[in-house]
Amino acid sequence: MRNKTIISLLLPIILLLGSCGQAASPQQQSSLDGPRSSSLNAEGHAGGTLDMLAGGSEKAVRKIKPMDNYQLQRKFPDILYMTGPSDQPVAALTFDDGPDQRFTPQILDVLKKHNVRGTFFVMGSRVKGHPEVVKRIVEEGHALGNHTYWHPQLYNESLYRLKWEAEETDKALQEVVGFKPKLFRPPYGGLTDELVAELGRQDYKVIGWNVDSLDWKEIGADEILSNMESHLKPGAIILMHSGGNWDQDLSGGVEALDRLIPELKNRGIDLITIPELLDLPDRK
Repeated sequence: MRNKTIISLLLPIILLLGSCGQAASPQQQSSLDGPRSSSLNAEGHAGGTLDMLAGGSEKAVRKIKPMDNYQLQRKFPDILYMTGPSDQPVAALTFDDGPDQRFTPQILDVLKKHNVRGTFFVMGSRVKGHPEVVKRIVEEGHALGNHTYWHPQLYNESLYRLKWEAEETDKALQEVVGFKPKLFRPPYGGLTDELVAELGRQDYKVIGWNVDSLDWKEIGADEILSNMESHLKPGAIILMHSGGNWDQDLSGGVEALDRLIPELKNRGIDLITIPELLDLPDRK
């Protein structure tokens, strides 16, 4: 009788420990790894999963660089690209962290106004949340790239996390626009040997940049243009943002873009997409 009593007391504990040891499925992990806040900001925009970056805002995180990407480019010249050819009067505008409803449409309006095409590195979660904006990007002749699903700090994550982030974003784009992009850009530009090698195995071309607008610092158009001035040369890959963390103000970047394009045209530099600049396919 005493043994039965002990067993009856221990059984719930054993069952509880067993349930705690079960691994989360990828579907469960997506919600665990994504941002969670559902608060509203002062303008009524949801500060929830679509409006937050899992690894933190660029302003808070980007100063951390695990490795010099130019060293990695020399090690993986057929996978990682930091700039285009300098012997042709062309450059490429690239935009990260979209799509959103605040700044991506404004960026698209400016590009359309000047009859220029760019390359948008988009997040899978936001592709699902704003499919109409992604469709507009493609319909207006711009190129797309994979920028992960939740925007984590990949250099602090496992290769499994990288694979999941890339595949889920590809799936989202396949559903919305009918193809999976060939291009990939890591959040914050953060790369390691292992990440680049794995991205190569996944058949991506990894795109860095050599001109940083620093628009993610929420600065004005004059300062953004000044940041880029000395680096605006043929072959440049220019980094700007078409979205960000929910509380970021990227209006300075929109204004700077509207002034930058005519300036580059006056210098005789044509603006083209990354696939055109680097002679790469746009999709797998």
